[in-house]
Order: sequence, then C-alpha cells, then structure tokens
Amino acid sequence: MKPFNQNAVIRGAIRRIFARCPLAEEVMNAGKGKVPHYNKDGSRAKVDRVQIHCQVCDTWGPRKGCAVDHINPVVSIDEGFVDWNEFVARLYCDKSNLQRICKPCHDTKTKKERFERTYKKEFEKINLMHGLAVLNPSMSFRKDGEA
Repeated sequence: MKPFNQNAVIRGAIRRIFARCPLAEEVMNAGKGKVPHYNKDGSRAKVDRVQIHCQVCDTWGPRKGCAVDHINPVVSIDEGFVDWNEFVARLYCDKSNLQRICKPCHDTKTKKERFERTYKKEFEKINLMHGLAVLNPSMSFRKDGEA
C-alpha cells in the first residue's frame, strides 16, 4: 500500500473545487450541444441529451466523459511543483489556457506530460550522478565507427 501523500490529497481537492468554478463551467457550456433522445417505443423524449465537443479530437460525446483541461499544465514540466501560490495561480488561469477534452484525449495528454516530467527528473539525476552540468544535444551515444 502506498504511503499517505498529504500534498496529493490537497492538490486533488483544489482541482475538484476548480472543476465547479464559473470559469470551468463557462468553458464547458461553450461546447454544449443537444441531441434528440427517443424512448423505447420510438416517441421523442421530453428532454434532449446533452453532448460536449472535444476540442482536441473534434468529436462529440457525453458530458460525463469530458473535462476542462489546461493547455499549459498546472504543474510545469520544466519546474515541477513550485509552491501552493504558483499552483493556485496556474490553476485559476485565463480562459484562453482552458479547453474541453474527452477522457481518451485527456488520458493521452496527461500520460505524455507525466512521462516528460519523470524523464526530465531522471535525466537530471543522471547528470548529477555523473557530474554533467549541461548535456550537449549534439552528443552521440554511438560507438566509434558506427554510422
């Protein structure tokens, strides 16, 4: 069992509060569309179904499968978690940094950001272990004589 991580619990609570704020609701409602719904007997239902437009894959899906996402991550890939003031400032950002995103797109984007953040940390550890201050991008890891 994982040890209790108080910071992760607090970050999650703050994100859930953000999901209910007027700005997030405004972004979500901007991509709302109604689709006719029919009963089993073929008659039209009184209430239409609501679908949300994903701005990443340009598809429509149920409201439950969509979220408001930050285009630039709240926890920076380069800096990581800085402090709570920075976290809240980046979370409650301008509307231009927010997008509607479906669950498959959000999972893919989040996985990519986590990989980049983890890769960067591991890369820095290797540099520190080997005393490398800066890695030259033109460095080659090929053996002599390989093309």
